Amino acid sequence: MSQTAPADFLNTRPRFHAMLFTLFALAAVALPLLMQLPAAVAGVFAVCWLVRTGLLKAGVRALASWQLLLLLAAVMLLVWRLLGTLFGLQGGIAFLLMLALLKSFEGKNRRDWQVLVLAMLFLTAGAVLFDQDLLVGVWVLVCLMLMAVSLALLNDTPWRAAWRQSALAFALTLPVMAVLFAVAPRRDAPLWGVPQNNAKKSSTGMSEVMKPGSIGELVQSNEPAFSATFDNGFMPQQQQLYWRVMLLSDYKNGAWHMALDEYNDQSLPSGSGKTVSYQIIAEDEKGRLPVLEHAEPVSQRGMWREVGGVLRVRSRLGVRRVRLQADLDGKLVQRELSRYEQRLYTSLPANTNPRTRALAQQLWQQSGGDTARFAQAAYRYFQKGFTYTLKPPVLPTQDSTDQFLFGSKQGFCEHYADAFAVLMRSAGVAARVVGGYQGGEYNEAGGFWQIRSKDAHAWTEIWLPETQTWQRIDPTAAVSAARIDGGLEQALSAGEAAPFGENRTWTRLLDRSRFYWQQWVINYDGDRQRNLLARLGLGNLPAVGVASVAALALLAAMLPLFLWWRRAKRQDLRPLEDGFALLKRTLLPDADHEQLATLGPLELAQETDLPDSAHALLQSYIALHYGQHSTPAPRDARRWYAQVVKWARQQRRKAG
Repeated sequence: MSQTAPADFLNTRPRFHAMLFTLFALAAVALPLLMQLPAAVAGVFAVCWLVRTGLLKAGVRALASWQLLLLLAAVMLLVWRLLGTLFGLQGGIAFLLMLALLKSFEGKNRRDWQVLVLAMLFLTAGAVLFDQDLLVGVWVLVCLMLMAVSLALLNDTPWRAAWRQSALAFALTLPVMAVLFAVAPRRDAPLWGVPQNNAKKSSTGMSEVMKPGSIGELVQSNEPAFSATFDNGFMPQQQQLYWRVMLLSDYKNGAWHMALDEYNDQSLPSGSGKTVSYQIIAEDEKGRLPVLEHAEPVSQRGMWREVGGVLRVRSRLGVRRVRLQADLDGKLVQRELSRYEQRLYTSLPANTNPRTRALAQQLWQQSGGDTARFAQAAYRYFQKGFTYTLKPPVLPTQDSTDQFLFGSKQGFCEHYADAFAVLMRSAGVAARVVGGYQGGEYNEAGGFWQIRSKDAHAWTEIWLPETQTWQRIDPTAAVSAARIDGGLEQALSAGEAAPFGENRTWTRLLDRSRFYWQQWVINYDGDRQRNLLARLGLGNLPAVGVASVAALALLAAMLPLFLWWRRAKRQDLRPLEDGFALLKRTLLPDADHEQLATLGPLELAQETDLPDSAHALLQSYIALHYGQHSTPAPRDARRWYAQVVKWARQQRRKAG
């Protein structure tokens, strides 16, 4: 028997279970991608995958070339119709995903299926482009393991051995991956500085338009929004944590919008309070970051302050870590309002909410025309008979503020911020709505604050001309102080708060894991790398010294992998060695151990009295062991060993 050359081996058909497992691995790789793509793409992928699985069970190895071309044209047309492009993040990933599936339809031999596994590696990288969450990272590792098993099965490795060898190789590779990740040169920006998919933002991000019910929908999600840590052990109070994201100043059609005109209000923190330093890990929301009120970035690179103290960033880099300073007790000072700002912050649609306008005039007259006293009177008005709830009655489109203030008196934060701002403007007081988050949950084990979508909040700011400052007034606190002091769950009834209190231990553990994942993986930049080297005592070494230490660490991490590879290579030759030893013992039963140990295959082949069957086995051994490729295919080695065992058994029966 002659050895099967690797080129010939790759052109043979793999076993059914190997092809089927590779299809299941492809489905696992595609899962996180399909969750980010349109449902129609996921549906077509599922149908094509089921068809390919059915054809595989029916014994159909591959489709004809013209059938593959028709499928390719249909896939290109589908992606183009659904996404409008074959390029970009969504279009490119969707097209590559469908191409990988089509590759399985032409899987005639092992080479085709191995190319499919290679394409799956690119798809795995695409999952990280869509989402950088910890669970996605874990899923990527699982998919890499499945791909390793697929390659082993395609090489005819037995089922259990494929899992065992792949798991061991994967475990031995992890230290090498960790060392390379830690010591590879970094720039002072996260590695994953790529544009993010905005589809996820619809469920976890702030909307640029606020109307009654918009934030109420958002807070019903328990998804994490961002995390924050404070320096020097500072522990803020819940009521101090107002995280502003956007300023809503344009009121029309019963909704609050961001002002479309670009202008600079030149407002700055007063600097009268205590300055605290902190850092956040967050995904910027269309160029905006959630920051404490009156915050200032430690580094101005790529950041600037927008109207109302909103922090903007130049480019969207996905999840990022930002260091900031904040004046928690200060106020936003502005020299004076321009005519444009005065008109913007006091405008209301004409002939709307007459009862609200009348109430505003009444309170204004009672306060003697003093803005601060008027705001206090309006704040006290909300303390009488109003209810904080996630399930308020639906308000009419026309005169909705009148219906809320004098009718339902039930609402969420956006209802109260909307009504208070309209009440202020009805008396000619400049007012605006701020959208962001309030509060958060402190994770004691990790030492950080976790802010979630359920912490989304809206409040009001009014202009005090006497002090030329913007003053925050949160009317929600007048209705439910528990919401500001203790969080959303403390303010809701038992029935409404129940969904947020489930699996608290598991949620905190997951938060802690995500925090470290974002700190040390997603946001592992040049600054983090320098801090790590300093902790290891390598901070003062020159670049050459650091490179030398990194090289030694890499070699140490690769040593177990190299030893395992050597051992695995010897195991591949074990059937040949055992079979050759059995062949020698059977042919030379009277020879002692030393003679057999020193006898090579070429010397044995020179024996003149070898039977033809033994000579054929010996020639096969020489071809397998010393042929063009020193490591034979495991299947061929095992098959040759089985033939030797069968031949030796026949020789013993003849001798007996």
